Amino acid sequence: MLGFAVAFQLLRLTSNTVSSIVFGKKFDSLTARQKYDWGIRVVSQVHAIVVVIMSIPIFFNKVLLEDTLYGFDHYPACVYTIVCGVSDAKHIGVGFVVHAVASFGVYILSFRPALQYYGSSFIMFEASTIFLNINWWLDKLGMTGSRLQFYNASILLFLYLTVRLIFGTYMSYQMFEDLKANGTQTPTPLYYFYRVSNSSIMLLSYYWFYLMINAVRKRFTPAAAAKAKKSQ
Repeated sequence: MLGFAVAFQLLRLTSNTVSSIVFGKKFDSLTARQKYDWGIRVVSQVHAIVVVIMSIPIFFNKVLLEDTLYGFDHYPACVYTIVCGVSDAKHIGVGFVVHAVASFGVYILSFRPALQYYGSSFIMFEASTIFLNINWWLDKLGMTGSRLQFYNASILLFLYLTVRLIFGTYMSYQMFEDLKANGTQTPTPLYYFYRVSNSSIMLLSYYWFYLMINAVRKRFTPAAAAKAKKSQ
């Protein structure tokens, strides 16, 4: 986990140099804060692509399917180590800190072992993060409102709705039903930690979806875009 944490920090530190070479003046003209956020997005993008791809086999892991609550296998443990290795609390806001703390707590506790099978379901949330990052980069590269951004935003909203909200809500229900029926080895405080963490993550997901809908409307609805300009 420490190794991945160091690797991700090195990626963030070197990403700006590479981005300057690739995007030239468009990147160099960004503010210091935007360049910092750019580096965080690079780490987020690499992390999201890697863990989403690596999490798919966990759904079919025979060891975890036999015991969805307390089964343990080294492959998902490796994937969750990558997830726990990502951290950056600077400039990301209270909501993201809550999300990060809740996620870290759940995934580090998977080594107890606990809920290794269900962990893969919530990693799939990161599929929408890939397109969220692309949307942000298009804004910074002067492509706000472009056809490419429209297509990307459409995929983003579809994935967010299906993977995070619909699938995420369903798997949350399944997990707690499983805990109620078979969770005799789960201490009561730990059960409520899972409850609070899951509820926090899902409520934030619904709230962020509302914000995303508003952001898309401002970019692609002419009336909303004109109103936004007048208010500036």
